[in-house]
Amino acid sequence: MDTFPWQGAARALPARAFADAAKVLGCAEAELRAVWEVEAGGRHFLPDRSLLRRFEPHHFPAGHWQALGFAPGRRAPWRASLALPGAAREAMLCRAFALDAEAALRAASWGAPQIMGFNCREAGFGSAQEMVVAMAGAAEAQLAAFVALIRAWGLGTALRAHDWERFARRYNGSGQAAEYARRMEAVYRRHGGGAKSPVVLRVGARGPQVRQLQAALGVADDGAFGPETLAAVRSFQGKAGLPVDGVVGARSWAALEGRAAAGGTPVHPPAQPTPADALADQLRGFAGAAAAMSALAATLGEFRAVLPDQVFTLAAFGAVGFALVGAGAWAWRRVRA
Repeated sequence: MDTFPWQGAARALPARAFADAAKVLGCAEAELRAVWEVEAGGRHFLPDRSLLRRFEPHHFPAGHWQALGFAPGRRAPWRASLALPGAAREAMLCRAFALDAEAALRAASWGAPQIMGFNCREAGFGSAQEMVVAMAGAAEAQLAAFVALIRAWGLGTALRAHDWERFARRYNGSGQAAEYARRMEAVYRRHGGGAKSPVVLRVGARGPQVRQLQAALGVADDGAFGPETLAAVRSFQGKAGLPVDGVVGARSWAALEGRAAAGGTPVHPPAQPTPADALADQLRGFAGAAAAMSALAATLGEFRAVLPDQVFTLAAFGAVGFALVGAGAWAWRRVRA
């Protein structure tokens, strides 16, 4: 076969594409760009103008693995697939296509949004081959498939609420959802003129942010998002003409702020963090640890003048040891967060 379905016209994305796609989703262009730029691969086509792709042999029927040259051995198939270099993937994709074209296309991710072929129907196509041909023809088809997938997976509400973490969990899995969410918020601020998204609150949330919400809703401000708060949120959303999902995101906060401007309880929702915010928090923590060590050194200096050498050495060793353990524990918590 001289050509493959992933070789097409490779037409570039028109300037109006994101504005038009945002209208379909009923969201702001900055909101759509926030998830696109984090979830998409950064380019639509390869240098040879063929469709961006990544074959995942563990999704191809196992009975053909030997013919592909895919041998996981004792490793989990997905781990063996993850370790493959790009050239090996491409060779396997061509072999797989010769064995079973549709199965091969279903076992690969395609285009900038990296949509797996087996999600072709949710992306708006009748088959994986139909999806690949459309995506290879135009970058606009890749954006349209992304929009269709958002709608099929019910992620439009999360997008409009700026519930980036929920979006990331559905699109990528739970592994790095919080980090993806922070990146989305950073992109949203860049495209939204610096506007910050308020935190997203739902059942189970606790803390001062929940108290702010409860005060605005006029319910007991115990700081725990439980059944009473959920009922109040649902009631408010219904009266405000919002989707009644019990999740307080960007639009619910905006409606609460609008009510406050008309004479209700003032609302000042805290903003979601970005990677820069997380870095600043870490730097503040390190600065605090450094200040504590400086204070410890000054204190030890004072004791040095009145304690015998042996006693001073033991005291200094113990104090510094406790300080290092404490700093290490702090750093470990930050890494695991």
